[in-house]
Amino acid sequence: MMNIITYVLLLLLISNPSLVLAREDMPAAIVQVEEAINIDIAPVVWVTGTVIGRFDSKIAAEVEGTLKTVLEIGDRIESDGVIAKIDSTKYLLALNQIQTEVKPIETMVDFFQRETKRLEILAKKNNTAKNKLDQAQTSRDELIAKVEIVKAELAVARDTLQRTTVRAPFSGVVIERFKSSGERVNVGDQIIRIMDTQRVEIQARIQQESFPHVQKTDQLKIKGPTGEIIGDVRTVIPVGDDVSRLYEIRIEFDNNNWPAGTAVEIAIPIKNKQNVIAVSRDALVIRQTGIFVYRLSIEDKAELVPITIGISNSSHVQVIGNIKENDKIVVRGNERLRPGQAIKIVSGSVR
Repeated sequence: MMNIITYVLLLLLISNPSLVLAREDMPAAIVQVEEAINIDIAPVVWVTGTVIGRFDSKIAAEVEGTLKTVLEIGDRIESDGVIAKIDSTKYLLALNQIQTEVKPIETMVDFFQRETKRLEILAKKNNTAKNKLDQAQTSRDELIAKVEIVKAELAVARDTLQRTTVRAPFSGVVIERFKSSGERVNVGDQIIRIMDTQRVEIQARIQQESFPHVQKTDQLKIKGPTGEIIGDVRTVIPVGDDVSRLYEIRIEFDNNNWPAGTAVEIAIPIKNKQNVIAVSRDALVIRQTGIFVYRLSIEDKAELVPITIGISNSSHVQVIGNIKENDKIVVRGNERLRPGQAIKIVSGSVR
């Protein structure tokens, strides 16, 4: 019977080493400590996001015709550079035809200008009928109006001719091509898609409960393939999706190593910030009997303090219990520490 009791006690001690008091002859444990701090914490949830190009456009034809040239996928293009060229023959002919109409009309305008002046002089001397002067003035004004109409048509023809050369609205890379050289395009047909890969941002969607707690210019923690960074909320779209009830946000960040398409995680607050006493997550000692932290006593010994945890962020957790601000809490080396054991504090890594 005694053997069974002894065996059970040994199992309890093995599974709960924090219950074992340190022996007097135990060497000092090498640990790292951090102070308990008073901070504002907002509970967060991690949501997925994607790095996207801030400028991402599908470029369409503005005139109809046959494609003469078009960029390849992967080609880089500067702003206002040529994306594609559409056969301009008929548009050039139309422009030339309108240009030929301008000169004869301008010649007639010049004639009626001179005729009107001549008749005005004669009319003052009563040497001509007034109706002839009125007729000359009317013809002159009609021709002047016609010149303006033809010039407007000429401007439209020039603009149409220019649109046979499709230009990039911004610098970027061709990431899709919908038409090839030799194909015919109509007005509105998509030709290529370009993205500015230098100016990227993160697109994410947040739940309705988070919407009131995320504002423009807020700073959020972001986890990516190369570590954690802080990003600034550029905008929050104040309209939720009809099906998912999620709200879109866009986040600006500074990391050239995350290209468009990179998957990331963003810490999104779900409640207002609360002022709490918090310790590093690494300080928690979790046992079957509860959750504890080791505090450095005035005798430089480990003091086991039972606590209850509250809200948390990615690095710290609220502690409810006999912990005060500036208490020195063990954050490294606490796995094998014993209550009452002497402590030696180091600044480097602890094994």
